[in-house]
Amino acid sequence: MLINFSLENISSFKTSQNISMEASNLKKDAFLDENLIKNKDKNYVKTAVIYGANASGKTNLIKSIDKLKKIVLSSQDLKHNFTTDVTPFLLAIGDVQPSVFEIIFIENDIKYRYGLSISLGKIEEEWLYFNENIRETSLFYREQQNIEFNKSSFDEANIFVEESSSGIGVIKRTSAHTPFVSVLAAFESLHSTNVVNFFKKIHILSGIADNNFRDYTFDLIVKDSKFKKWALEVLKDFYIEDINISENPVNDLEHIKTDNEDLNNLLESLRKVATVATTTTVEIVKRIPYTEDRISFPLELESSGTQKILNLLGPFYDTFQKGNILLIDEFDSKFHTLLSKEIFKLFHRHSKKSQMIVNVQDTNLMDTNIFRRDQIWFIHKDPIEQNSQIYSLADYKNHIKESYSQDYLNGDFDAIPLFNSIKMVEELMEGNQDG
Repeated sequence: MLINFSLENISSFKTSQNISMEASNLKKDAFLDENLIKNKDKNYVKTAVIYGANASGKTNLIKSIDKLKKIVLSSQDLKHNFTTDVTPFLLAIGDVQPSVFEIIFIENDIKYRYGLSISLGKIEEEWLYFNENIRETSLFYREQQNIEFNKSSFDEANIFVEESSSGIGVIKRTSAHTPFVSVLAAFESLHSTNVVNFFKKIHILSGIADNNFRDYTFDLIVKDSKFKKWALEVLKDFYIEDINISENPVNDLEHIKTDNEDLNNLLESLRKVATVATTTTVEIVKRIPYTEDRISFPLELESSGTQKILNLLGPFYDTFQKGNILLIDEFDSKFHTLLSKEIFKLFHRHSKKSQMIVNVQDTNLMDTNIFRRDQIWFIHKDPIEQNSQIYSLADYKNHIKESYSQDYLNGDFDAIPLFNSIKMVEELMEGNQDG
């Protein structure tokens, strides 16, 4: 379970910024308990929605989490050094400063704080802490190839550290661009394996490229009867009662006709060895509203919003079943407001330990019947320094409202492009007409 993610000097984020899934403990935020994951003495939110103007840094935030995941899971890939994919704040002046990631999470009921500092494609610092009996304890701290580690709580590092005359250990079998936890996890070490397993639970999707998950969802429908039953239960509000998926062979050689005997013999030989391609046909069975009549037709004739929700049901189900963390960029594209709200209600209802963080534009989702204030986040890019800043609606000392949509559009929370005056808008429009 994700608790907090922070980053500094990465993409459009110059100064240290963070997004937290820890629930507010203010009395005025004490509602919508269904949206919470209760863990011992702390509560954490199941979902977070992020608002901001175009190019404010919303996508950069999700990409940064994805980059950290790839560094931890794939840095031993000899073909690519993933630390070189980390881009520092481009408008920085002076010496190159390291880019810093830090993430706090719970895995196997243990709370961890893990971080990396990266510069010029190399790991400058790496650290791991865990909470044992409330107090945070250091497991290791790495500075380039030197390391200090907790010999009682982190003995998994013993065979990978060579003691030096100075008393500070030197890492073995670990390159300058590879996280130490990634190496140790390959040997099924306790804490390092927990770190790696947590990152395996993070899945990043694009709300625009939802077709990429279509095959995965369809495969589940065919092979997993429990999933199909669950999916149809979700889709009944769309009057969809069944989904029929069939594979149809496509053999173009069968359609070739000729009177030439030699060519016919060749075609016959090819037909025997040719691999028969297949095409997938998906039909939905839909009940006509207010009647008992049913109609069957190809999925392609359904609305793009319905097709998108169907495509995403596979990743959603996988997230619920495994307690995963789902990050979706451009979540609300193709979705009507009411459909988006129903999806979040669905997630809050079915999630036990799974979480979802999404970028959105639809201000109608700023609805306190759906979200708590600590679930609504903003990213604002400073117009002068071009530094992206992250903050929560819960940071504002405002009264609880049913909706904050109009306040947001009025610029009360920044995070939107504002014209200085109507005159500026008129000048832009006149310029377009002249062109």
